[in-house]
Amino acid sequence: MTGDPFRCYPQMRPEPLFRRQTVCQDETVVNLSSNTIHLVSTGAVTCRNHARLGLDRLLRGVYGSKLRLDGLDQYEARRATLLRHARAVMALYQERGAVLYGPSAFQAMGVALPNPLEDWDNCHILIPRQSGRPRRIGVITHRSTTRPVVWGHVDGLPLMHPVDHWLQLAGNEDQLVEVADGLLRRKQPILSLEEFKQRLDLRSGHRLVRRAARLVMAGTDSLYEPRLRLLLVRAGLPKPQVNLPVLCPSAGRQFHIDMGYEMEKLAVEYDGMVHAGNRAQMEIDARRRRHLQDEGWLVITITAGQLQHPNDVVGSVERALIARQAAITNRKALHSQ
Repeated sequence: MTGDPFRCYPQMRPEPLFRRQTVCQDETVVNLSSNTIHLVSTGAVTCRNHARLGLDRLLRGVYGSKLRLDGLDQYEARRATLLRHARAVMALYQERGAVLYGPSAFQAMGVALPNPLEDWDNCHILIPRQSGRPRRIGVITHRSTTRPVVWGHVDGLPLMHPVDHWLQLAGNEDQLVEVADGLLRRKQPILSLEEFKQRLDLRSGHRLVRRAARLVMAGTDSLYEPRLRLLLVRAGLPKPQVNLPVLCPSAGRQFHIDMGYEMEKLAVEYDGMVHAGNRAQMEIDARRRRHLQDEGWLVITITAGQLQHPNDVVGSVERALIARQAAITNRKALHSQ
């Protein structure tokens, strides 16, 4: 294998029934070369000399170069650590047909998971039943009656088709929608909605999965956007359009709003506060809102804290929709006179 194992725009290894594409969504690039995993079985590294060689013990019989996490935020550091651990596991079991599985597969791809579905402490793998069941600390083994079919790689880490991983998640309906939306993100999507549905049609799924699939939409930018959308829809409000393009002549450009109602010119946006304290970005965001308002759009901004009070959020959007629809009705009545 060649290249940086943590690059997020990997050169995909050609496989049968596989097309070249970017599998990883995360934009973080961590400097760690692919030859930094060492097995004791090679004879070059042992428990006695690994420290002197500047290596960490990753698993029993597996050592790796020290991982630099300087400048990474908490998520990036956890993901980099998980990926190095996954490379160590695959060095032992990939020849036995193992693939990344469950939360480890999604976290390797850079797809955000709801907190209850995350697992940063273990590497989940799927391995053929006839290959036995490895028992190691930090490795959770799932077994398959057949050899898993490799759909693609994240820099050498084998993955099944993302929909196959999605079908195995033990989440509720809303959590499944949030993860599926993550596969179809606006930036660097792993699948298109058509590809998602085509693969799902080839696989059997229980009723919960089928219900969740009907609520999946492409074009979101964060885990909280589908959460907000489902909150509104489950409260009985009309389903908003996602990633709605709005042309603003005053700005000389087109903006995309997280979700909204085009006829009523009502935008509902999630603010993750990731740019808090960044004056330049705050100015850009304020200018964008002003241009949207100049075009007659009402922008309702929702934060993670506000989502803890769902009735208030639904009430704000519902009242805005009623007021805007009433204004449209009044304008039509005036024009008809």
